[in-house]
Amino acid sequence: MTKKATYNKHTVEGDKKTQWICGCFETIDGYFWFCDDHKSTLRKTIEAQIDELDMTRVLE
Repeated sequence: MTKKATYNKHTVEGDKKTQWICGCFETIDGYFWFCDDHKSTLRKTIEAQIDELDMTRVLE
């Protein structure tokens, strides 16, 4: 039995704005949550884009 991820309103502000067939969704305040099928792929894509745009700095 696979444990289904739940939407925890205590950690995310806003209600769901868009939900895809797979289970990924976006809230009205722009938070994205990705299902287990897409989480790894989209995380790599987002991290690559952040690196490409040089959007980070090292905190010590």
